[in-house]
Amino acid sequence: MSVQPFVNSASWIWSSEGSHSAPAPKDATPSHYQVRYFRRTFTVADPAKAVLDVDLSADSRYLFFCNGVFIGRGPAKGDVNHHFYDSFKLTPHLRKGRNVLAAIVLDMSRVAHRPALLGPPCSVITYTGGFVLEGALKTKAGKVIEDLRTDGTWRVAVDKAHRFQNENTTFEGYLGYFEHRVSSHIPQGWNTPSFDDSAWQPAHLLFKAELLENRRDPASPYGLIPRMIPMLEEGEPEPFPDAYVSGGGEVSPEWKKLLAKGTPLTLKPGTKVDLVLDMGALTTAFPHLVVRGGAGSTVRLTYSEALRLRWDTPGAKLLGKQQSLANLASHFADESRGWTFDRRGEVTGWCDIWEPAGLTKDETFEPLHWRAFRYVGLRITVGKQPLTLRTIAQRFTAYPYKVKAKFKSSDAALNQIWTVGLHTMRMCSHETFEDCPHYEQMQYAGDTMITSKLAMYTTGDYRLSRQALYHFDWSRLSDGLTQARFPSRLVQVIPAWSIHWITNIKDYFYCTGDRATVQDLLPGIRAVIDWYRRHTNEAGLPAKMPYWNITDWCPWWPRGVVPGADTGPTCIHAAQYINALDEVALLLRHFNRATEADALSLEAADLRAKAHALFWSEAEGLYFDRPGGPEVSQYGNAWAIVAGFAGERERAIIMRRFPNDAKLAPGSYFWMHTGFTALAKSGRYDEMRSHLGPWYESLSYGLSTFVEENSYWRSLCHAWSAHPVLEFQQRVLGVTPVEPGFARIAIAPHLCGLDHAAGSVCTPHGMIDVAWRVEGGKFRLTATKPAGIAASVRAPDGSVVEFTGTKFEKSFALPSQA
Repeated sequence: MSVQPFVNSASWIWSSEGSHSAPAPKDATPSHYQVRYFRRTFTVADPAKAVLDVDLSADSRYLFFCNGVFIGRGPAKGDVNHHFYDSFKLTPHLRKGRNVLAAIVLDMSRVAHRPALLGPPCSVITYTGGFVLEGALKTKAGKVIEDLRTDGTWRVAVDKAHRFQNENTTFEGYLGYFEHRVSSHIPQGWNTPSFDDSAWQPAHLLFKAELLENRRDPASPYGLIPRMIPMLEEGEPEPFPDAYVSGGGEVSPEWKKLLAKGTPLTLKPGTKVDLVLDMGALTTAFPHLVVRGGAGSTVRLTYSEALRLRWDTPGAKLLGKQQSLANLASHFADESRGWTFDRRGEVTGWCDIWEPAGLTKDETFEPLHWRAFRYVGLRITVGKQPLTLRTIAQRFTAYPYKVKAKFKSSDAALNQIWTVGLHTMRMCSHETFEDCPHYEQMQYAGDTMITSKLAMYTTGDYRLSRQALYHFDWSRLSDGLTQARFPSRLVQVIPAWSIHWITNIKDYFYCTGDRATVQDLLPGIRAVIDWYRRHTNEAGLPAKMPYWNITDWCPWWPRGVVPGADTGPTCIHAAQYINALDEVALLLRHFNRATEADALSLEAADLRAKAHALFWSEAEGLYFDRPGGPEVSQYGNAWAIVAGFAGERERAIIMRRFPNDAKLAPGSYFWMHTGFTALAKSGRYDEMRSHLGPWYESLSYGLSTFVEENSYWRSLCHAWSAHPVLEFQQRVLGVTPVEPGFARIAIAPHLCGLDHAAGSVCTPHGMIDVAWRVEGGKFRLTATKPAGIAASVRAPDGSVVEFTGTKFEKSFALPSQA
């Protein structure tokens, strides 16, 4: 919050060994990571006359305090050249006399991320350990009383308490190491004004901090930019709703009082506890434990989405069915056990380990980073002194979305899908969108295409969506494609995911009307299209493309790669490219680039005809996945319809077998996002509810979030599976933007066999509300919209009416087939 932060002023600081190094083993923690404490004391004569604003950042993560009060954590995930800094107003926290700014900084840079082993979180891109702060204590008139920028006046101590471990990690470890904290090594009160830091060393200066825009001949590896998103929501400690003894037994009355009311419980020396804490639904949260005493005790917290249980357990209900794991990505799994909510199951997964210091006052444990779980396995071994448990709770955290949209229909199952879908979206939204909160916490362009749009429609908050678009633009390789996931320490390229990034930009533009952001991204969009052009066959269709050509987790396709992708053109990749040409042309026309847009439209039209001729099988009445077949798939035919290969005649023929014919290679939850659009273009959208089987099945299992794919072997919370929420808004309610920023909308509800539906959609101008009901042989529709939005209404019988003003109410005849 400085007027001009990081302009030849503050320096990045660390401890005396400097960058890319570590103290001697006897002087530091036996850890794969490095942790440092920083302090800067200053005196305030009169807090009523003082002002303190600061800007700060760190590599890799920080927790920041003022006078012992937790202020915030960060920085938000970016990359080294786009390294975010945060801004805080500290004036309310100032006090008369001695004050202190303090931070604990976790450095992950000295550990490489290696799949099949472990390292730092793959989503945290680092260079070297460091901390930087810009700020000065000032009068209200702006006169500097004391400069507090990071320099040699700051004090630093090397941590010995935070150790990190990978116990029970069996696959890739995208989240990095979990904690092992030995609290007896933490300097008690280190972040408070009264702490004596005279034994701490002066901070070592690494290099001057620089804003990205000011980099010329850089002194620093980091290009600092202001945070693009708000701080995550962090709730107050709340109790676990339920708990039981491992294996399913009841906990004692004393434990129930502790868990529900915080009534202290003292455990005798040598006591061993093995409980399971059950949230009843998946959450993302900080476990929060408060104890006294218990020197020599060990507390282990193990986190899982569900429980593992043998398939042959009598009377047990397990998710999915027993099958080979050969083509599945599975964590903590073997073919003898599956996921369950049966309490006989076992909590398996990553864990945190805590050794309390044995203090006579309250001592709190929260890991530095949040965890994702429904179940927490709590194992306690009490040392030689009694251990008093005072609080066992958790604090919710996620991106601070406020869901404003609503939906309710005559089908209770749809209403439940809405609720679970929104919860899935929230659980996959933190500092970035995430594919899954429990396993990877990685932002993938394909998943983000869905979650971003869902969030924009339901919350009207566009900040995380905008950041994601820039993330992928920053990720682009020199050949033009974006990376498939970003931020990411490991480069992964999926060409189709760059196509999905373009769709995400189009959706963002139509939701927000933000021309400046889209203008920034146009060069990257062109680079993606150009890459595709350079990887086409003689007909101009994408063929034999490099990198990972997954399009969906089809169980029949090795690693999700459609047959023929490695040797020539495929229906799916051709359709996705042609659709991208149309979307880019659409965007360009809004930026007065008609000539360029027309050329893209002509290219798309030419390729559309060629693709139809190459992939259509009159005998099958379907599009082959590759020229000559014989493979056909749900996803391939959906994309052929969406991209316009199929005319009215072909769509009618396809619908005789689509989507449930046994010969069609099945897709995961992801493909149906395109499948629903294909049904709508084919005039068959009223069948939508009959194709929600996988979501109904998830509800029947009692899942609180929707899963990655139908095998139920890995992620039980996956962003891309929440897309039916969009169907309810865009097609059941029927609300879509026709012009960028919802300047003009269409309202075209689909009956889908429902008696009534009502709900809302967020726009930059306010809420659009739609309610309809089949009553007395009529379709009765009411709608309200903000002033200034143009609108048209298309009723299920095909009638089109302009919607002027802010409120609409009209009855229509029912379509003859209804």
